[in-house]
Amino acid sequence: MPSSAPRRGWLLPAAGVAALALVAGGGAYLVVSKTAGKDSPTPAGSTAPATPVAQSPSGPINPCAVIDQVELDRLVPQAQVSDSTSDNRTSSPAYIDWNCTWSNLNYSYGEYRRSRQLRVKITQNVGKGTETADSIARRDYGFDLQSSQYREANPDKKTYYSPVRKFTGVGDEAHAQYTWSKGENGYALVTGYSRVGDMIIEVEYQASQQPKDVPILSSKGRKFITEQNALREVELLLKQSAESVAAWRQGKPYARSTPKPTPTPSGTPTPVPIDFPATCAAVTPVAEPLVPGAALKSERTQEADRTTVTCRWNNREIPNGKNLRLRSVFVSFITFVNRSGTKDAWAAKQYYIDKRADAKEWEGSGFQGIFWYKVTEPKGLGERAFYQYRKNRTPSAHVGVADAAVLVGSTVIEVSYGGSDRPKGAEINSPKSVLMPQKEVITGLVPVTEAIVASFQKSGIE
Repeated sequence: MPSSAPRRGWLLPAAGVAALALVAGGGAYLVVSKTAGKDSPTPAGSTAPATPVAQSPSGPINPCAVIDQVELDRLVPQAQVSDSTSDNRTSSPAYIDWNCTWSNLNYSYGEYRRSRQLRVKITQNVGKGTETADSIARRDYGFDLQSSQYREANPDKKTYYSPVRKFTGVGDEAHAQYTWSKGENGYALVTGYSRVGDMIIEVEYQASQQPKDVPILSSKGRKFITEQNALREVELLLKQSAESVAAWRQGKPYARSTPKPTPTPSGTPTPVPIDFPATCAAVTPVAEPLVPGAALKSERTQEADRTTVTCRWNNREIPNGKNLRLRSVFVSFITFVNRSGTKDAWAAKQYYIDKRADAKEWEGSGFQGIFWYKVTEPKGLGERAFYQYRKNRTPSAHVGVADAAVLVGSTVIEVSYGGSDRPKGAEINSPKSVLMPQKEVITGLVPVTEAIVASFQKSGIE
């Protein structure tokens, strides 16, 4: 009987590499077992009944079509989908892998960011000599089962492995195990295996969420899918996959879903110049002292789910002795609508939550010439509001600026105020620029934001 080299396993998340090294005994066990000779004991689980042999599969199986679309949309919303094939039928051992991955590693869910990933690998073995493909699959499945049982029996302090859960009525044989790495950069996932005749199905699912407003690179507040939920989900996924594989082997229709192509990003909408709105003009008595001699400009941008109206008071060439002074007030009114065109306060709230979360995430941090200061959340301004000062030394401009966001119904109002002083003849991104200090910027930002919100609440925006 020819020896069987181990199939290539999936890579765990980078954070889990160290944890994997801690259970090297399990890896070594797999290597020894899979290279054992013909006198090796028969692996556990190898006595399961065989699925009927293939009749006439119509082309290769599509691994992205073996799970119901309703489950895919539920488990990995708005997924990026990728697939691959690894044809090793001329090697020893001989097999072919079909892989599909659904990923969405950062999407918004209320006050949380969520991460989801699902992977399916389908392996079809090829017989060699007197050893049939079915017997190879039985042996390989047995090694997968023994490996899971070994991890259960040999835990370590940083990684929890659940008791192996065996499933009935899922292919010829099936099992799964939940893994939780407890370190600072921990992770949790569930891995399941099923054998269908000469084919092995491997399913891996990960799910986690974290509050949006935690500091960047922090693991604070991160929660993972629970053992009970993970094992329930993987049983369903294995069952659907095994049924599809069994149908494919018999030449029957097997596809449960039509793989969706990854959507192409739509083009950026073009702002259209408009007359300066009355809502903004009413604020000019407050804005103009902050920006002497300001040039006024306003634009409207229309998108499917929102309309954005901007107003700007700007002067980059204010004389100030031997220097030139830059001052600017910039306002955006972003009003959200649903598919029927009705104003959508829920969408506005989600947008505001994301804006605040971004500010909190970068609070006290710097990146590529920008440093963000503490977030302040004043009371009595709209439904919710915050502002934040930042030092901006980027190729576009060197300025001290503060940004505010205010939620008012279906509209989020964003206000920025800031500036700098620079020598005459220097560009606004000159390293010699002196940035407006935090106290001066906030002293100007707060009253102009209050005036803008009051004007909007009185007359809306055109």
